[in-house]
Amino acid sequence: MQKRLTLWAALMIIAALVLAGCAPRTGAGSSAAMAMDDELVIDLPAIVIDFDNDGHASIGGIPAAEMGAMAGADLSTLALSPDWVSYFSMTNIQHLQIDNTAGGLMVLVNGEPVPSLEWDSESLSATAGALESLGIAVPVLDKALPLVQQLGIGVIMRFPVAAGNDLIPYAVEGDGSAAEMAQAAQAEFLAAVGAPPKINLPIVYQADGSYSVGDLSDADWTALTGVPWNALRLDPTAISGLTGAGITSMAIETDQDGIHVSLNGNALPSIGWGNGEVQHVLALADQMGIWAAYMPGVDMTDMMSTLESLLPVVQTTNANISVYLPGSGMGN
Repeated sequence: MQKRLTLWAALMIIAALVLAGCAPRTGAGSSAAMAMDDELVIDLPAIVIDFDNDGHASIGGIPAAEMGAMAGADLSTLALSPDWVSYFSMTNIQHLQIDNTAGGLMVLVNGEPVPSLEWDSESLSATAGALESLGIAVPVLDKALPLVQQLGIGVIMRFPVAAGNDLIPYAVEGDGSAAEMAQAAQAEFLAAVGAPPKINLPIVYQADGSYSVGDLSDADWTALTGVPWNALRLDPTAISGLTGAGITSMAIETDQDGIHVSLNGNALPSIGWGNGEVQHVLALADQMGIWAAYMPGVDMTDMMSTLESLLPVVQTTNANISVYLPGSGMGN
């Protein structure tokens, strides 16, 4: 009994220390706002983990190793390689935030989001059903996934800031943000073209793996264009396996908000890009020297200019690629 009380006391002290080292969390309050008074809800500030130049982690000013020892846990895995810390510091990556909210799992680098998962209660339920159909057994997943929206938790990993660099806030918004610039570019493109471009591509597969698009078979398309479209045929065994699991249609759709995936007409969690996420990733890749490392000799100014001009076109296009399998009622 005394050991249990000692453990609980240690955990309470650790919890207090962790909360003392917290910071505002992007999206905080969304989980609490949607929960009923009698429902489970956890909505907390972000836990801040600081890394020193040697890669050692601390939480609330307490070394993670010491905090773990108090709770009888090994927190040594929180440590990072000094080379990684040096790289982040050199390329001015000041903090990385991973944030679970009622609307999705957000990842922010230097206070701005990168493409992240977005969900609602229907898409979470559909995910559990899809995994079950595919034979991926996860105990009580159908009960656990809906609770994800009621867990408002997050962590911010901070790295040493090199001398001369201004501190970047945990949430960058407004003028100069990737979101503001992306939305302005999209609005400018739409004003120029009048309406969002539309692409709808229904692909109907047969049991033997052949397919048709717009009443033309893959052989017809090959003869018409000279391109070997029959290479996109599917293995009949794969088709049989999917239909045997009750899957008759799949779709990938893009719009200004992001990339949406559905199975049998049921939407799954999507990937958001409506707040400058892609633009921020491209800028980060340039800032971190990734483009220069993998594409030496390329004029990065011209390439970034080209990408920035193409993104509004891609992101405002309403594109839908739908795949129909036997049993869907399409072409059967």
